[in-house]
Amino acid sequence: MLLPAHSPTLAENGSDTPEYRQIYLRRMIEWREETKEQAFMSYRQSLEFDRVPKYIEYLQGNQWDARRARYKSKYVENKLELMRRQKLALLSDSRPVPDVSSNIDAYQDAAKAIEGCLVAEWYRDNQQEVLVNAIDIAMLHGISFIREGASSPGKSRSIALGPDCVLPIQPSYQSIQDATAVLYRTWKPVNYFKKVFPMASAGIEEQAKFNDSKATERYIRPLNIPESTWSQMSPGFKRIVGGKELPDGGLHVTSRNYGAIELEEYYVDDLSINESNRSIIIKDPYLPVGLHNWWYKVEPGERLYPRKRLIIFGGRRLMYDGPSPYWHGMYPFTELRLNPVPWSYYGFSSYRSLIEMQNAINEIPAGILDLTKKALNPVLIHKSTVASKAAIREFVRDQPGATLQVNPSVNIEQDINFSKPPELPAYITQFYAQGLLPEFDKMTGIQDVAAMTEKQQMPSGDTLNQMQDALQTPLRREERYIESFIQKIGQQKVSNIIQFYTAKQRMRILGGDGLTWQDFEFDPGKIHPADESPTGLDKQTKESYWTQFSLQIQPGSMHQGAHDKSKMMALQEVSRGLISRQEYLKATGRSEEQAQQILQEIAQEQMVAGEMARSMRTPRSAGAKDGPSAPTG
Repeated sequence: MLLPAHSPTLAENGSDTPEYRQIYLRRMIEWREETKEQAFMSYRQSLEFDRVPKYIEYLQGNQWDARRARYKSKYVENKLELMRRQKLALLSDSRPVPDVSSNIDAYQDAAKAIEGCLVAEWYRDNQQEVLVNAIDIAMLHGISFIREGASSPGKSRSIALGPDCVLPIQPSYQSIQDATAVLYRTWKPVNYFKKVFPMASAGIEEQAKFNDSKATERYIRPLNIPESTWSQMSPGFKRIVGGKELPDGGLHVTSRNYGAIELEEYYVDDLSINESNRSIIIKDPYLPVGLHNWWYKVEPGERLYPRKRLIIFGGRRLMYDGPSPYWHGMYPFTELRLNPVPWSYYGFSSYRSLIEMQNAINEIPAGILDLTKKALNPVLIHKSTVASKAAIREFVRDQPGATLQVNPSVNIEQDINFSKPPELPAYITQFYAQGLLPEFDKMTGIQDVAAMTEKQQMPSGDTLNQMQDALQTPLRREERYIESFIQKIGQQKVSNIIQFYTAKQRMRILGGDGLTWQDFEFDPGKIHPADESPTGLDKQTKESYWTQFSLQIQPGSMHQGAHDKSKMMALQEVSRGLISRQEYLKATGRSEEQAQQILQEIAQEQMVAGEMARSMRTPRSAGAKDGPSAPTG
């Protein structure tokens, strides 16, 4: 279905009549229903769509069937959850090393300021936690997304999302940027729509869902899922993840003032063109030109939305239809696949190949425990004529001093026996300890350091690092995907910093290094060039300024083993005078500013120590300098 065309200039040319608006809104609702269905069809093609609930049950330790007999052991050695925590720690142990550069020499100071803002965002906005959440979701679903948002003046926000919240339509294998459209869906309180869309949210409370409504179900958040991830999940996915609905006697909200409405943002690659014979200004329908910088002019025959079209619904209410606010012209989403496959856009989950091994890890110890129970509580075997049924039923065989009254004609040694439990073959324990557990660790890429300490000869540090690199080959492969993932996000961040950050904000983050000569040469207070024409309509140079900068993530910067090697090499080189102390400090992970500050503090301490040494030195007299005088006669 074609997307209905709509332009903010309809009121100017007299086309915005009540009849046209009703037709337009009706067609938009129909387009939303069909597009949403197409988005869910794409989501259901995920390779892990039906498997995720099982993975979550295993991660929570619920690995036995509920129909398992009560007398059977339910031993659980949750290696899957242990692997998850260890892998998250290893994959997020290091921070990426960005390098923003430009081929134009005049833009080098701007590149340095942009790079400083990126590093500051990593710490200030706790991007490490967002990255960990994205990795966690990708390990579960096979794919995850980060939504990179920004607004003026320089407020950025990154959110890790799952495939139930970000639904690309007709994506290619390579990138979400090749999709026809992308649906982002979540739930927001009524106040959100009142604050963000004050002109279009009148009476929207009627579409809200409330906690005391029968149409809204509430579920318990598992402890192993972060609150930030849980808040972004759809109610249907919360039902799968949470598993248990709160009982009727649970907490209910009786006030009708705290409802939630489903927010749907459709980013569409709209190919509509300006079919009129005059120029059209495309802008935010609720903001004047002076209050936002993503408006632009479209000449006859040009595309109306070259940087994507954004359509926002609150429930069934159309809230926004206009241009996407980002100069980079991309979908504000980036996908992370730790285990991609060439036959599907969605990758494999990290738990897919480990489920059956986890079953075996639990079944062998559980079987041993069952045999132990049989050995401690053997089965009583007797003839039916040994004693009455009531006497047999009341006999407790493992109770000290228990008595059993038998018939006088019974031969106790022949007629009453305890069965012997079967002997456990030695190869079962050998397979468990020497085959199953090491193979599980090998497939996960987790190194068993404790096993190495039990060797007769402890390997050296270099040998340990080499063994670690050899065993963690899958992890190093995933780290490369993470580096590429961060690089794609960083390119959008570069554009957003140029578009939304002001000189005051850059000074607040970086001090004097946040200012560039562009702040004074072009548009005051902005890092990008000013408009070329006095009318302010020629904005192509300013909006494409971000393309003058390239972002590269240093290869291996996410690999902790590579960091350890570089630190050891830097230590050896600085001890032999081959590199400066500043280069050594930078090799240990300090920034250039931190390295300079450390060297300045060392120089100040040496200066103070020298002054203290000079002040404590006792002066000698002239006679003492010449030595003791000879005794006189």
